[in-house]
Amino acid sequence: MPTLHEVQGAFGRSLLLGEDAAVAVHVVEDGFTATERLAIYRNTSRSVLTEALRLSHPAVDRLVGRDFFDLLSARFIRAQPPRSGDLNLYGVGFADVIATVPEAATLAYLPDVARFEWGLACAANAPDGPRLDPAAFAGAIGDGRGDGQGDLIIEPHASLRLLHLDHPADAIADAVLSDDDAALGAVDVTDGPVWLAVHRGPLGVEAERLTPEDWRCLHRLCGGESLGSLLETSDRDIAGLLAGQFLKGRFSAIRFISSNGSAVTQESSQ
Repeated sequence: MPTLHEVQGAFGRSLLLGEDAAVAVHVVEDGFTATERLAIYRNTSRSVLTEALRLSHPAVDRLVGRDFFDLLSARFIRAQPPRSGDLNLYGVGFADVIATVPEAATLAYLPDVARFEWGLACAANAPDGPRLDPAAFAGAIGDGRGDGQGDLIIEPHASLRLLHLDHPADAIADAVLSDDDAALGAVDVTDGPVWLAVHRGPLGVEAERLTPEDWRCLHRLCGGESLGSLLETSDRDIAGLLAGQFLKGRFSAIRFISSNGSAVTQESSQ
């Protein structure tokens, strides 16, 4: 007699791979054969996962059409089945799978459109959290923090995503979703790369193009590099960059690290 875990594994293989034999013997036949029942579950599961991907990638869906999107989804579902019941989390790696599909090889920009849309979806579904305002930052500086007595690390808001894409995926997606054929026709799909900051603000999810230099500075800060280190090694207008990011609510907290590394505090707006 197989264990429950073994039966569940066999059921999973039936849903994802169509391998029914190992689990069919454990399915009660009542009006439908075991194979028919498993097919119903399989079709329902694939349909739900495909629609979840379609909701988070509407521009990709429109670019390739429903049938081809279903094919892309099927390849992804087989390669990366869901590992959580939260379908808002399902889609990581979709762009990478698209890049391996031979039938999509002529659409070199398509994986980047998927990466852009997944960034939007992640920003939309990120948890709420405090947003740091300029006054909190100024207060930290005024208290002597970051003034030779220690250093500051600025933490990004949970919704912030920094995307470096080889193609103008933001312009492509915007044109497709606005049903603007003229705008889509005017997009040069080779006009890349683009450097984007995506976050969820008071008005919803926003995407902004940054200069490569500003993007790299922001990427360093969001990766945990201290403000002092950035100031020492960059010739950019860091004060101006920070001011713009504060106003957009892209930071959530400040961590102060004392010069001896023994104390860490956190400040954030409520």
